[in-house]
Amino acid sequence: MLTGITWDTMLQSWDLFVSPPVTRRIYSGGVAVLLILFLYSFYLFHPLSYGMVGPPAHDPSSPMAGLKWMESWEF
Repeated sequence: MLTGITWDTMLQSWDLFVSPPVTRRIYSGGVAVLLILFLYSFYLFHPLSYGMVGPPAHDPSSPMAGLKWMESWEF
């Protein structure tokens, strides 16, 4: 939530530097980028949300193997 608020504030501050039509385009593009990143992160981690099937993440053949970025994570 803090990322969204910070992103919104940064995008709205563009009106200090460029004209209003350009500011609207920058704001729309920034919101689109934030939405795409949100959807991509959901796509990437949805197996953890809906339940994991198959071998555990420490097995290289597991579909979860790429999601285990830190050794301290247990899934």
